[in-house]
Amino acid sequence: MVFEDMENWARGAGAAASVGTFLYLVNRKRNSKPKDVKEEKYQGGESYADPVKVQTGVFNDLKVLSREGKLISSAQTLYEVAKEKGKPIDDKKMTMERLISIAAALPETSKTRSKLTDTMIDGLWDSLQHPPLSYMGDKFQYRTADGSYNNVLNPDLGKAGTPYAKTCGTDKKLHAVKPDPGLLFDLLMCREDGSFKKNPAGISSMLFYHATIIIHDIFRTNRADSNISDTSSYLDLAPLYGSNRKDQLAVRQMKLGLLWPDTFHERRLLAQPPGVNVMLVMYSRFHNYVADILYKINEGNRFPEPDKDLLTEDEFKAAEAKLDEDLFQTARLVVGGLYVNISLHDYLRGLTNAHHSNTTWTLDPRVAIDKHFSGDGTPRGVGNQVSAEFNLLYRFHSIISQRDEKWLEGFLDQEVFKGINKPLNKLNPKELLTGLLKYETSIPDDPKMRTFAGLKRDEKTGCFNDAEMVEELRRGIEEPAGLFGARMVPKALRVVEILGILQARKWQVASLNEFRGFFGLKKHETMEDINPDPKIADILRSLYDHPDMVELYPGLFLEEDKPAMNPGCGGCPPYTVGRAVFSDAVTLVRSDRFYTLDYTAAMLTNWGITEVAQDYNTLGGSMMYKLIQRAFPGWFPYNSLHVMQPFFTKDKNEEIAKAIGTIKLYTKNDPKPPHTPRVVTGNETVQKILTNQQDFIVPWLPALNDLFPGEKDYSGFMLGGDKPMNTIQRNLVGDCLYAPQGFRQLLSESIMDMAKKFLKKEEFEIGVAGKQIDIIRDVAIPVNTKVLADLFALDLERDDNPYGSMNTPTLYQHLLNVRVWGFNNNDPGMAWRRRAWAQEGAAVLSKTTKEVVDGIHLETKTGLTWLFSRGPARPNKAKAGSLASYGREFVKELLAAGKTTGEAAEICWLTALAGVGVPVGAFTEVLNFFLEPGRKDHWAKIQDLVAQNTVQADQMIREYVLEAQRLTSTQRNLRICRQQCTIDGITYNPGDAIVCLLGPACRDPKFVKNPDQFQPGRDKNAYMHFGSGPHECLGREIAISYVVSMIKICAGLKYLRCAPGPMGLCKSITVGTERCYLNDSWSWLTFDPTTWKLHFNGEGKGVYDSSPKRIDPDWDLESIKRDITRLYEAKRENSAEAVNNLKVVSRHSDSSVESSTSTTSYGPHSFMKVSSNRTDSAEGLSHKHYEGARSSD
Repeated sequence: MVFEDMENWARGAGAAASVGTFLYLVNRKRNSKPKDVKEEKYQGGESYADPVKVQTGVFNDLKVLSREGKLISSAQTLYEVAKEKGKPIDDKKMTMERLISIAAALPETSKTRSKLTDTMIDGLWDSLQHPPLSYMGDKFQYRTADGSYNNVLNPDLGKAGTPYAKTCGTDKKLHAVKPDPGLLFDLLMCREDGSFKKNPAGISSMLFYHATIIIHDIFRTNRADSNISDTSSYLDLAPLYGSNRKDQLAVRQMKLGLLWPDTFHERRLLAQPPGVNVMLVMYSRFHNYVADILYKINEGNRFPEPDKDLLTEDEFKAAEAKLDEDLFQTARLVVGGLYVNISLHDYLRGLTNAHHSNTTWTLDPRVAIDKHFSGDGTPRGVGNQVSAEFNLLYRFHSIISQRDEKWLEGFLDQEVFKGINKPLNKLNPKELLTGLLKYETSIPDDPKMRTFAGLKRDEKTGCFNDAEMVEELRRGIEEPAGLFGARMVPKALRVVEILGILQARKWQVASLNEFRGFFGLKKHETMEDINPDPKIADILRSLYDHPDMVELYPGLFLEEDKPAMNPGCGGCPPYTVGRAVFSDAVTLVRSDRFYTLDYTAAMLTNWGITEVAQDYNTLGGSMMYKLIQRAFPGWFPYNSLHVMQPFFTKDKNEEIAKAIGTIKLYTKNDPKPPHTPRVVTGNETVQKILTNQQDFIVPWLPALNDLFPGEKDYSGFMLGGDKPMNTIQRNLVGDCLYAPQGFRQLLSESIMDMAKKFLKKEEFEIGVAGKQIDIIRDVAIPVNTKVLADLFALDLERDDNPYGSMNTPTLYQHLLNVRVWGFNNNDPGMAWRRRAWAQEGAAVLSKTTKEVVDGIHLETKTGLTWLFSRGPARPNKAKAGSLASYGREFVKELLAAGKTTGEAAEICWLTALAGVGVPVGAFTEVLNFFLEPGRKDHWAKIQDLVAQNTVQADQMIREYVLEAQRLTSTQRNLRICRQQCTIDGITYNPGDAIVCLLGPACRDPKFVKNPDQFQPGRDKNAYMHFGSGPHECLGREIAISYVVSMIKICAGLKYLRCAPGPMGLCKSITVGTERCYLNDSWSWLTFDPTTWKLHFNGEGKGVYDSSPKRIDPDWDLESIKRDITRLYEAKRENSAEAVNNLKVVSRHSDSSVESSTSTTSYGPHSFMKVSSNRTDSAEGLSHKHYEGARSSD
């Protein structure tokens, strides 16, 4: 609220209070009647005259407030309001209510009261849109095919099939007879042979491929009526999806929201350079990737799979159609989010040359701007209508690269004008239109049958060849774009430009100077102002006489081009074009409801909006790299100079990176086919591969060395290779860690004690239902973190290390970020960000662990306490015999073995990496296994064993845990074939990535009897889910002890069960061959579980006797509506038989509540996945970096 009049008043209120009454009396007005007023006549009920409005001033207000005892408090309130102006209101201070109290205390005649009331009303009014621009319902939730209802109140604004707008009025009387269009082209526009000039900022052809998609997205002039645009006025990716329902249906599979593979709508783009079509194919692939993930996550049950057993045939078909529609439309919104972010953070950053610096700034017009011009501020989401002038302004023919010019000439000669036997620059408009019509009729009507640039579709998949498209992409990135300006248009486009000039004249658009004046630009006063080149200026003078007579088109592209500026200008457009393009960019995005008001997680889903959100630490927010990596995973290195900013040439990217000091983050390597992993599941074969260091090596070293590029070499780390030095370090760490007596017992007792404390701290009462705990977030993860910190001297803030630099979430996140980067980095679309997070984490871990180790070293060297040291030693408050004390002894053993403090610190935190997250996942899998309804007897047995509290009982629990792990493990080991060899009759070649699936190997019927049965106490060789051979998990015993101890804690909780409904899900999905968990908001895919809410009834023995329902039909609105509708319709038929035969969902049927959430083998009440018989559009391991396969090494 604004209280300009109140601020000074409030400050002087205290001083005025003491004399207020006196001044009021002195200044009181007397009721004297003017002599010229006539006597008033009586009328029953009301006066003839308007009532006299009496107003009193400040001094009267002070008197009233003083009398009410509110003067001081009122002054305080008004002062606080003025002081906090423009800041978020703290409503707990009751500010509005206190203002109401002031207003209520003032008399009806008070001017202050009126002003205060007006201000409150104004502020409350401004809090809402008037009228609202965003509405509920499917009709308004999704984009329509034709772009209508972007502005709900003006639904036809910007709709496909509506007229072009006119941006600028036309007042100037231009020449009645204008220069011949062909002459204009020949003299002022034609690019002669050898006259090509490349963009000075290093812009590549790719930027203008994106511009081409934008141009065809918002402009499609109707052939019968050139005043009509047949596409919408919004950036809705019409070239991919079409501009009406018929177009849209042609590219859709009409199942699960998918498009036909590598298919797009816009046939006009087949006449554009191949790189444009490759870009559209990438968007098509991204759409299917998004639809697939949305379907699997099924946030809020938005995309439930219909169950034939619960629905009539018509209901089932309708439900299937709705599922497809909801998935398609939501995926379209998500793809649109990526499209607009590429437009803002790659395209506009390219045009502004922001890439030439480390700035994170970009011209993002979606921001909410405070009140300046109106109550709503600068409007957003109000709709848009493209204009004829901008149709002309977006004809970027002059920037066509040399390679694309050559392609264009060949395409026109061979595809469009074949047999004409006439130079392209001699064609007339009729010949052009006839040739284009003939070419268009040769294009298949079915979009999924179309091809381009000689590419062929695979007969089975319908996809184009990746290698051919990647090669086209590489060439487009390496090819510099041309320069704007006069005499820069390829001569092959002569007749196209002639038609453009004629069209501009038909539209009767304003002159160039009028257009400049509309944008507030200084008008050209001489021809040299338009273009300083004397030849161009003289020709303009001869043709147009005066700058005011120069036509908008082609005048826009005859202006001098802007010089490059770093940052500031990269596209180097003509001056007027440069100004207008940015205005249009702001308008296109800011006016679109789906990119502003309705660009929310509620519309795109939590995962969807996260997937396409820009990261300003990644080249200032660039997103084009993600589109490429999602479409062609593994083809380009994650840090490729081609891919990370493809709107600049590879050479220019290298030059920029060297100039700003980031070149070490990139690789110059060209794209190549990704390694195709060889998946191995047989126990014997897995054993042979994992024990053969001569032929199969670990691949982790490159990722580890990337943590400190050029600074540290981790080739000596135990997981850094397969050389003797790696084995030596492994043996040293194993001896130091496990040699002391009593370690296993100490570890188990410590874990139990930690878990009990965290459980007691985080559990909370939920009434008669008992207690709730997030067993992963609030217990398993903190225990995992503290165990690692204690064992490996990590700088966690805790009782025995009060000056620690990290709390539990921070340490866990740093460790996990480095581990994921080093050992689980199988998503090229996330690799750049993961490396940055890992480098940050590694820097912190290396520095802080070194400080802790230095302190321990001081103790060993001097025997003095930390109080007498000058180094960075921390006080040693670890209790004797504690796990933290044991960890300090481990460090001392490393130092005693000859390791420096730096080497010991590196060993500590690097070894800890292998122990973070993976044990949490193993514990989750095992606990879930035992909580299954069919395994109640096993859980009861574990509870009995825990109650016995004997060594023998603990050994039996360990056997139960190992057997559960054998049946549930998803761990895998990765090796790279070094030299050709043959194992069990299969030949492996150098470079092959071998993925050893340890879970299936543990269940190999050739090696394990009754592999699918739960039989504790098997021979230890049956349990290889921690790997095998020289790189078998060194922390195996630590992990097993962790899982066993956590299971014992859980077994002590009475009636332990999953929380009811989705709250009790440990949500996971499968992407390719990888299982991914979701975080608490379902916005992020993780390798390890992060949340799982359980209920229990205090401590003690007791097994929950029923399976909690995921969705109780009595609370499921869709089920309720369906059942009530059926009942109502049956009663309308007045048929008792119809009512009795209704297929109503049973309120107590487990099958009914699980119908839309079929489960994995882990059971129906915790791990949910979507049943689907389709192939994942999220590619499997065959399209992943081999560096990223999951490993338990």
